[in-house]
Amino acid sequence: MSETIQEISREGFQVVSGEMFRRALRLSAPTATIWPNRISFSKAALAALNNCERVRFEVNAPKRCLLVVPVTEKDKDNVRWTKNSKEPAVRMIECLAFTKQLYESWGWNNDLGYRAIGRIVSSDKKVMLLFDFNNAENWKFKEKAKA
Repeated sequence: MSETIQEISREGFQVVSGEMFRRALRLSAPTATIWPNRISFSKAALAALNNCERVRFEVNAPKRCLLVVPVTEKDKDNVRWTKNSKEPAVRMIECLAFTKQLYESWGWNNDLGYRAIGRIVSSDKKVMLLFDFNNAENWKFKEKAKA
């Protein structure tokens, strides 16, 4: 069966730049992703802090910002954010009490995950990562079926 293909005018159409379809920034930039019960970071975030093993989290609730500060095991609020492996790798950090507070104070929807791109900053000559969640990317996620 042969159908005739309709000829159209391309007048009024504009080429969409291929740059708009590349996820390079998100893939190469440090990111933090928050779900209602956990938080995770990209490999770029780990690399930005020199693959340090432990960090401390600081929150500025009114500004919706999360600061990730490299620390040692001696810091009483240290959190291991890497997996126990030969190669530095990030891990999911289960933290229901923390994320519940964030979702409530920031007015987030519990059916959504939120991701922000971070940037390297310094304070008191110490390098850290700042994540601003004011314009965070969000999406509806599906919980994995529990066995």
